[in-house]
Amino acid sequence: MQGYPASHSTSSRQIFGYESELSTVVGSFADPACCGVLLVGPAGVGKTTVINATLARLDPAATIIRFRGSENALKRNLGIFQILLSQSGFGPSLVPGRALTVLAGLLAQRTEGADAIVVLDNADLVDDHSLSVLAQLAETGRVRLLVAAESVRPPLDLIANLWIAGRMSRVDLEGIDEAAATAMINGLGLLEAELRSPTELYEFSHGNPRLLERLIYDGRRHSGTERTTARADPRHRDLIETISLMDAIPYDSLVHLADPSDLDSLAEIGLLTITRGRRAVVTMREPVVSENIRAAIRPSRSLQLFKQFQRVADPEQLRDRTLFGFVRWALSLGEPQSVEHVVSAAGWANAQGSYSVAADLIRTSGHEEERLALELCRAERALGNFRSARKILDRLIDAAVERPSTMSAEFLSRLASIELRLIDPRHPELSRTEWVRERLSHPSDRGRLDATRAKFELKGGRLEASRRLAESVYRDHACSVRHRLRACAFLGIAEVMAGRIETGLSYIEQARLMLQLPGLTSFEIEDAVPQFFTAYYIAGEWDRARHSLSGLKSSRRLKELTGALVDLRVGKVSSAHRSLDALCLSFNAIDVVDLTVIARSALNCAAMFTGLATPIVGLDEENPADGSLHSWWSAFETQLLDLQTLAQNSPLSAAEQLYSLGEAYERSDAHGLTALAWIEAARLGHRPATASLPRVAGLVDGGLGRLARSVAHAMATEDLAALIAAAREADTFGTVLLCSQLAKSARDQAIAENDGAAAKEARLILGRTLRIIDFNADGGQLRASLTQLERDLIDGIDAGSTSAALGKELHLSVRTVEWHLGRIYRRLHVANRQELREVVRAWKGL
Repeated sequence: MQGYPASHSTSSRQIFGYESELSTVVGSFADPACCGVLLVGPAGVGKTTVINATLARLDPAATIIRFRGSENALKRNLGIFQILLSQSGFGPSLVPGRALTVLAGLLAQRTEGADAIVVLDNADLVDDHSLSVLAQLAETGRVRLLVAAESVRPPLDLIANLWIAGRMSRVDLEGIDEAAATAMINGLGLLEAELRSPTELYEFSHGNPRLLERLIYDGRRHSGTERTTARADPRHRDLIETISLMDAIPYDSLVHLADPSDLDSLAEIGLLTITRGRRAVVTMREPVVSENIRAAIRPSRSLQLFKQFQRVADPEQLRDRTLFGFVRWALSLGEPQSVEHVVSAAGWANAQGSYSVAADLIRTSGHEEERLALELCRAERALGNFRSARKILDRLIDAAVERPSTMSAEFLSRLASIELRLIDPRHPELSRTEWVRERLSHPSDRGRLDATRAKFELKGGRLEASRRLAESVYRDHACSVRHRLRACAFLGIAEVMAGRIETGLSYIEQARLMLQLPGLTSFEIEDAVPQFFTAYYIAGEWDRARHSLSGLKSSRRLKELTGALVDLRVGKVSSAHRSLDALCLSFNAIDVVDLTVIARSALNCAAMFTGLATPIVGLDEENPADGSLHSWWSAFETQLLDLQTLAQNSPLSAAEQLYSLGEAYERSDAHGLTALAWIEAARLGHRPATASLPRVAGLVDGGLGRLARSVAHAMATEDLAALIAAAREADTFGTVLLCSQLAKSARDQAIAENDGAAAKEARLILGRTLRIIDFNADGGQLRASLTQLERDLIDGIDAGSTSAALGKELHLSVRTVEWHLGRIYRRLHVANRQELREVVRAWKGL
């Protein structure tokens, strides 16, 4: 989904057929009384292609705002507007009237007074609330709609009603005709002799462009690479192969090999991409095609093309990606390259996260040079080859200690930074490069080392030292923005751990903005992005935590683990268990952090709460994690999960250990983490934790601080109203498991005190949390888990029907109806018909 303004530029894909339909759509937008167009047709018929062609023909002054339906969007309230709302500080739980007002204002801000056209693709996969908002905005003339859907089944009838009322045009796409299909076949560069006839293909596909394409490609004897190059003129073969071999070539160099008009024509048919501005670069549009072409070229042919390129290009003018491509190509042919070129090429590859390529490049070059050795050390560490990386590092440190004056300050700064990444942060005494800091004078060199040390101190649990270092780098504007970004992220997480959550999150937001700046490398991304997750997770910003690792590409397992941790905290225990159970829990050296211990503890905790027969998962003794991957926060969360699991069977022992855990982290002024541990200990009745929690809660702000103060007050006063308020606060914070436990305690206390009103309120809170835990969600997903008979009975109860009336309607005895209702009450954790009606109203958003 995309909820922000888009340009009118569209895919270069050619449209075949649909000219009359396209004219109708464009003509509809020329009519000021028409509030939009509804495109209807089966999957693959060309709806998106028609949309793109339409936008290309509309007034360029109009603002286009694109949204796209999906399975995830369908399950969420205001799902397609999630990004737009979150960017403006709104959640998806807006009531209908408020949602219309808010979204109308946000869209008006985006359009800035221009005509607004909202494009909605895959409209079948959009929730009814989103469709209702769009329909009302279109009906009142605030936006115009261009909607594509496979059918007009509910809830899409909300949009179709505009067409029925004559306010909107409808265009049905039923497939292209035979002439257009023949043009498409010829346009794809395919010969009829190699395939079935165009008529046969048209009949098989029924005019569906996507199916036609599949029939063509599946029946084609040639490879995808040949199919791509078949679209180009044979005389362009040298050009295409040269670009594929080098990966990227400066436009200024390439014009000596080819006519600029040839480059433009290849770009127009979708083979090449040409960047704009100074130092424009030409690449193949599809990296996979480039790889396939490169693999198919024989060495003799490659050498011929290399010599040809050498005659017109000056390697000294190449930079970054173009230099990397040239050096890799040259070394593959045995052509020696200078040390400077290899250092630059390997450094660029490492910066992009292409560590194995960088390592191969260095080893192939044949050079023995300290800068290359440092790049190789960096690559080996990132690939998880810690032993090899440490051997290289030890040799470099020995050389630096022996002759420090021969090494540049930048090299020494990078050397010391790499060392900090390769030693266990719990043992700072192992460092051999402490002396390097005194030799650095340039702000960028100091910033690189100090930012890396801030991370090292943070991972080792020296919170205040980390905060001071990070703040000094962040506030030094003479330092490189790359190092200031990392420092800002470390400063943010340090403040959050210390309990200054609002301040910490403001630093995290600043770091996220800085992450959009150009010129960042893999180090900045791998260092900063995990801090985003940890900060949001501690602060209880669950949605942000779930999506915080989107910029991290190096560890799929880390994304899966963090998603499961969030699920566990917000009560989706079964979902967390499934994800964790499918996650390989053995140590993987390429993970950014060690996942094995925390994943094991999370899985055991999820298994305990779900009651699933999962064996207790132990540590992988044969493949222990490298000590350099240790994380102070990860160690805390692991212990917290273990003790929450223990509390289910041994609450007294768990409470004592939770209190000790909080004490240990309080000594490092990590008041936020201390509060998390002592909330659990106080809930279990631990008196020292109950007495100490108010003091720590006063040092923590944000939602966590409010939760800690609420629980502290409830446990200290043993007041029933305070306990219910604490359960509500836990519900607001989003920790469903804690809310469930507090609500259960409140219910039991209310029953003991014979307080019916409080018992009912506590039972309602408990029922809602148990439904989330049991079914992973309220609403549609929970309702879908019921049988048709159970849904009919629930609908009848909601309508006010008696058991006798339900029995007559469903041909059941009154006794059988009551038996089914009792089963429903137990499944949905309600006590009577009134509570069941309240659950149904929550489903319906009433």
